[in-house]
Amino acid sequence: MADALPLTLSTPMQYVKGVGPARAGQLLALNIRTCGDLLFHYPRDYLTYTAEASIKTVKVGEMATIRGILLQTRMIAVPRKPRRFEALLEDASGSAGGRCVLTWFNAYGLDQKLQPGMHIRVTGKVTVFRDRPQIVQPQWEKVSDGESAGQTGERIEAVYPATTELTSAVMGRLIGGCLEELVGQVAEWLPAGHLAERNFMTRREALVKIHQPRTRAEHIAARRTLAYHEFFLHQTAVALKRYHARNSNPALPLRVDDAVDGRIRALLPFTLTGAQDRVVASIRKDLGGAKPMNRLLQGDVGSGKTVVALYAMLAAAATRRGQGPVRGQEDAKEKGAVGRGEAFEGHQAALLAPTEILAEQHSITLQKLLEGKKVKIALLTGSMGAKEKESVRKRLAEGSIHLIVGTHALLAEAVKFQSLALVVIDEQHKFGVEQRSAIRTKPMEAGGGMTPHILVMTATPIPRTLAMTAFGDLDVSVIDELPPGRQTIHTRLSPSSSREDIYGWVATRVKEGEQAYVVVPAIDESELELRTVAGTQEELQKGPLKDFRVGLLHGRMATETRQHIMERFRQKLIDVLVATTVIEVGVDVPNATIMVIEHAERFGLSQLHQLRGRVGRGLKQSYCILLGDQATEDSIARLQAMVKHASGFKIAEEDLKIRGMGQLLGTAQSGSTDLHFADLLFDPHLLPMSRRDAFNTIAADPRLLDASHGELRKEVLGKFGDTISLADVG
Repeated sequence: MADALPLTLSTPMQYVKGVGPARAGQLLALNIRTCGDLLFHYPRDYLTYTAEASIKTVKVGEMATIRGILLQTRMIAVPRKPRRFEALLEDASGSAGGRCVLTWFNAYGLDQKLQPGMHIRVTGKVTVFRDRPQIVQPQWEKVSDGESAGQTGERIEAVYPATTELTSAVMGRLIGGCLEELVGQVAEWLPAGHLAERNFMTRREALVKIHQPRTRAEHIAARRTLAYHEFFLHQTAVALKRYHARNSNPALPLRVDDAVDGRIRALLPFTLTGAQDRVVASIRKDLGGAKPMNRLLQGDVGSGKTVVALYAMLAAAATRRGQGPVRGQEDAKEKGAVGRGEAFEGHQAALLAPTEILAEQHSITLQKLLEGKKVKIALLTGSMGAKEKESVRKRLAEGSIHLIVGTHALLAEAVKFQSLALVVIDEQHKFGVEQRSAIRTKPMEAGGGMTPHILVMTATPIPRTLAMTAFGDLDVSVIDELPPGRQTIHTRLSPSSSREDIYGWVATRVKEGEQAYVVVPAIDESELELRTVAGTQEELQKGPLKDFRVGLLHGRMATETRQHIMERFRQKLIDVLVATTVIEVGVDVPNATIMVIEHAERFGLSQLHQLRGRVGRGLKQSYCILLGDQATEDSIARLQAMVKHASGFKIAEEDLKIRGMGQLLGTAQSGSTDLHFADLLFDPHLLPMSRRDAFNTIAADPRLLDASHGELRKEVLGKFGDTISLADVG
């Protein structure tokens, strides 16, 4: 018979005793296909059944377990309210003071199961109802008349993620029936001694005790053990990526001596802040080595990341081309120095931006900074004409372009570089894993297959926990100092019903010579009834802002049109610019002091913070108005966080709490996580410990070829093989 087959972790669920095809279909809703999936279907919570107490001694607000006889039961139906089932329980005292009301909502069928005269035991939190103890939604079980009161002590029961058809109790029975047979097949990645030193169980012990703990202490210890294993596996994958990125292919050393450093700084329009200087020092050190730089540059909006990136790009252009790969410190000293007359006759650097408007903004900024210099700059975007694209591609391949700014168009197979030494990726999270990999592996025909240095920028500060996970293969630099004169932006939350008053206030500010952005979420009309850019512009131009020049900007416009509109806004020829989120990053208009965000509840927290960062870039006080209605708990949390916090790091922490960790090494950026115990990432000891142990493991065995690492190697490649080159560990 099918149910007599021995079970393995890969056995389909339909062959488990008591399941069959129909129930196996129901289990798909919980992503359970095999016995292994069932074993790793962890409890989401636990019920603690305490030692039995008399009703007179229970305390309001605490969990209690009581037993007694049901005196009365009734189903109560009230129009437009949930049905509820009530029962009156009396304990062994037999007195009025020994009675408790039990209440269940939407308890269909419970009136058939619980009848007066039954002896039951219930567990739940004690409240008060009409001066009498009450327990709402208690767990209950039938007890026999002969079972002596008080003989049941503390007991823990797992509560599982469930569905309507598959209750937690059903899941518990399924797992309990397979646990002993399956757990012995689970691979152990780490020696028992290693785990014991850190006060952890083995995986097998932890799996038994997370499903069937005898005490709360046991399930907490089991949970920490499994979290450590999960984090260790993840950090091992991160360590592998980091190790092989730095040690597989060499990079071109880009030595920036003091003379070149001075000439680069002379091109910049202002003196670097202390924070920028610290980051530049780290970048200079990284670029000077033969191992490719992999550095994450993070800082709040307006902190000056682009200038630091320009410094790195100029370092590539300043290193003499044709010196060839330098493999050794002595060679680097001889060939790395750049003569004054040969400055900017060097290698190439690319800046990859997620949107055309940001790429255009970067290109304009670099052109202005380097006007009249020997450095040749070009732009490559998808909307450019075919002839213009071909011209740029030809000059890139020839090496006559030093700095290229572009969008996804830079990733096209037709794009070839003569000697690409540095890639700057702006807002990396807006690119997929495959896209980021494509620019990193662009061939360098004159560089002998050398790997380019990588500098990743983000204007969304990253909490330490996320940096250690999603960006754990990168060195991290932080610009934690804003340029002098920057002021905190006043942020206000207003309901959509106050729109008329808000735009009346905007009109008074614009009349004083200030400028404003109005951001709307949609270009076209939709069933969601969102405000559109064209509709909002027309409404404002004819209504509250009729005395001012109201412009329009969105991503579907031609490149030349967008550039023309942004330039008119910079020159104060447009007073109010109605736009989509194309202005989210990179746009810099110091006279713009007001940001109104329509339907603010529809935007993500980091996006709201980025949009807010478009104002406050001058010396005048700036304002951000979040206009919309708080529809969900998440939207309430986002908007309140925006009002409460000005710091990008605080915003990022709140965003992480609201959105979740995301699939940290995969392609997803938010939502469901590949870590079952992601909440324990915030444990101050667990993640750092697992990271240290994983990195030490890879330092000692970079390809996990030691016999003791066989199971670990198999698990890492099985789970993270899509993000780690098999050649790295194969």
